[in-house]
Amino acid sequence: MELPSHLTRRRRYYYGELLMPPLHPSGPSLVKSLITLALEILDAQKSHPSCLQKRNLAAISCRIRILLMFLEEARDIASVLPPSVLLCFSELHVVFQGIKLLSEDCMQSSRISVLMEHRKMSEFFHRLSLEMATALEILPFALLDVSSEVQEQVELVKKQAKRAKLYVDVQESRLYTEVRRAMGQIERKEAPNALKLSEIFSSLGLRNAEDCQREIEKLQAEEVEGLWDTSGPARRLEDRKVPLSDLISFVRYGKCVLYGASETAFELISEMLVGIDGLDESEIKIPDDFRCPISLELMRDPVTVATGQTYERAEITRWISDGNNHTCPKSGLPLAHTTLIPNFALRNLIRQWCLQNNVHMSIPRNSSRHTSYSASLSTPTTLEATKLTVEFLLRQLPSASPDTQRHIVGELRVLAKCSSDNRKVVADAGAIPSLVTLLSASDSRTQEHAVTAILNLSIYAPNKLRIVNDGGLDSLIKLLQSGGCEVVRENAAAALFSLSQATEAAAEMGRKAESIKGLLQIVKEGSARGRRDAASALFNMAVYEPNREVLVKAGVVAVIVARMTSLPERGGMEEEALALLAVLAGKGEGRDAIVATEATLPMLGEVLRVGMSVKGRENSAAILLSLCKYGGRDVITKVQRMNGVLASLHSLLNHGSPRARRKAASLLRMLLR
Repeated sequence: MELPSHLTRRRRYYYGELLMPPLHPSGPSLVKSLITLALEILDAQKSHPSCLQKRNLAAISCRIRILLMFLEEARDIASVLPPSVLLCFSELHVVFQGIKLLSEDCMQSSRISVLMEHRKMSEFFHRLSLEMATALEILPFALLDVSSEVQEQVELVKKQAKRAKLYVDVQESRLYTEVRRAMGQIERKEAPNALKLSEIFSSLGLRNAEDCQREIEKLQAEEVEGLWDTSGPARRLEDRKVPLSDLISFVRYGKCVLYGASETAFELISEMLVGIDGLDESEIKIPDDFRCPISLELMRDPVTVATGQTYERAEITRWISDGNNHTCPKSGLPLAHTTLIPNFALRNLIRQWCLQNNVHMSIPRNSSRHTSYSASLSTPTTLEATKLTVEFLLRQLPSASPDTQRHIVGELRVLAKCSSDNRKVVADAGAIPSLVTLLSASDSRTQEHAVTAILNLSIYAPNKLRIVNDGGLDSLIKLLQSGGCEVVRENAAAALFSLSQATEAAAEMGRKAESIKGLLQIVKEGSARGRRDAASALFNMAVYEPNREVLVKAGVVAVIVARMTSLPERGGMEEEALALLAVLAGKGEGRDAIVATEATLPMLGEVLRVGMSVKGRENSAAILLSLCKYGGRDVITKVQRMNGVLASLHSLLNHGSPRARRKAASLLRMLLR
C-alpha cells in the first residue's frame, strides 16, 4: 500500500546531513526557489496550524516573512548577483529546506509523537535560527540594490536569530510529563484517571473518535515505515524514547474510554496492517512459502531452526521462550539446538516479491535485535493498554445498543488483527464467548465484525481450541450456509480453515456433515479467496485420516474437479485443490472416486503441462502416480495417451523439487514400462 507522501517523510533529525544547496544555481533560479520555499512554509502554517511548538513556529515564520520581502526586492536584480551573494543565498536555501521539513513534522505528524520529542524539536528550531543568522552574516548589502527599510528589517532578523535562545514550552513539558505518568500507570496495571485523560487528549487536540483515529493512523504509518528508532541511548530515564506501539495503544485506549468505540477504527486502520483480515477477490495471494507457519502472516525476518523449517523470528522466539524449546512447531521433530539462523535467501525473495506486487513491507534493518513489526507490539505498556481497552469494551457490550455493539465488535476485530500478542491478550480478557454469541446477531455488519475477529484470534495457535470449546465451531458452521452476506460466509470458511490446523478441531469438523456441506457450498459459489480457504479447510480435515472416507462419501472429489475445470485458471485454488486430491488419493475409496470422475485425468494432465505453480504440478504427478500404481492397466493406458505427459514429467524431473523429481521418476518408469 502506498502511504501519503507526508507520512513517509518523518523524523529527519539531523537536517544538515539530508539537505543540499542547489548545484551551480543561477541568480534568478536561486531567488525564485527561495521565494517558493518561503511561501510554502508560510502557507503550510496557515492551512495546518499546529497545537504544539506554537511559539517556535511563530518566531521562525515571522523571520521568513521579513526575508520574503527582501527576496522579492532581490528578484529584480537576481541576474547580476555577485558570487558572495549567491553563496549566502545557497546557505539560506539549506536553512529554508530545514525549516520546511521541521514545520511539516510539527504540523502533519502525529501530535503525541511530536510531544514525546518536544525538547528535541525545540533544539532543531534553535539550531536553524542560528544557521539562519550565520547565513545572513555573510550577506554583503553593499553589493545589493535594496531599500534601506528592508535592509534594516533583515539586519534586525539577523540580530534576533543570532541572540535566539532555546525555547522549550513549559506547557508542553508539563503535558509530556502527564502522558508519561498516565502510561506508567498503565504499565503498572492501573487505569488512568478519566478526567486527567480527558485533559491530556483535549490539550493534544484529540476531541473526538475521528481525531483519535487519524492520530492512530499517523502513528501506525511511522511504525510501518520503521522511522522511529528506540534503540539509542538516553541521558536520563525520562528521556528514554517511548515505543510507537505504546503510543498507539495509549491513544486507542483513551479513544474508547473517552469517546466510545466506533466503526471508523476498522475502516481507517485496516489498510495500515498486515494480515489476512479484509482481503477481497482482487487481493494478491501471499505465497505459502512466504508465510510464517505459526502466525500465517508474511515473514519479515525469516530464520531457520535445527529441523530446517523456517519461521518469523519473533514467532519462533516466542514459541521457544514459552517452554517449547525441544520441538519444532510445524514438523513436531525434536530440536537439536535452539540457534536461529537468518534465512537471507528467503528474505531477499520476499523483498523482491513485495516490490513486484507493490506490497509494503518494512524488513528490520538489524535482525540481531530480533524485532519485526509484529514483535514491536509486545512491550508491557502496549499489552496492558490493550488489556484495559478490551476489558472496558467487554464491560460495555452486554448493555449496549445494537449500533454500539457493532462498534465495539469492530474495535475488537481491529485489536485482534494487530499481532499475536494482541490475540492472546484479547482472548485472555474473555472476548471469545461474547464474539461467538454475536455470530448469530441479526445485523450483518455485526456478524461480519464478529466472524472476522474470531478469524483473527484463531491465527494464534492456543486460541484455536478455546474457540472450539466456547462453541465457536458450531456457530461458524451455521454461518457457512446461513450467514447474512458473502463476506460473512467466506470469513467463516477462513476461520474454519484456521481452526482446522488443530487436529482436535479437524476431527470435530469431520464428525459434522454440515461443515463439509457448507465448505463445498463455498467451493461452488464463493470468490477466489473463499474457494481457496474452503479447499484448504477440507485439506486440513483430510490430513486427519478418519475424515477421508467421510469426505469422499460427501462428494468432495466431484465438486473440486468440477470447479477446477469450469473456472478460468482453475478457480484460483490449484494448489489447495490438488493437495486435497493428493491426500484423498492415498486411500482406495479416494482413488476410486477420482478415477470415476471423468474430467479428473484430463485436468491433471493439463496441470502437469501448464500448471500455475510448482506445487500444483508436483501434486498432479503424485496423484497420477497413485492412480497408476493402484488403478491397473486401464488407468495407465489413459495416462499414457494424455497429451504431453511424458515431456511434462521430464521437465519436472529436471526442474522440480526433490519430492517432485522422485514422483516424476517413478511415474515415468511405470509409463515407459
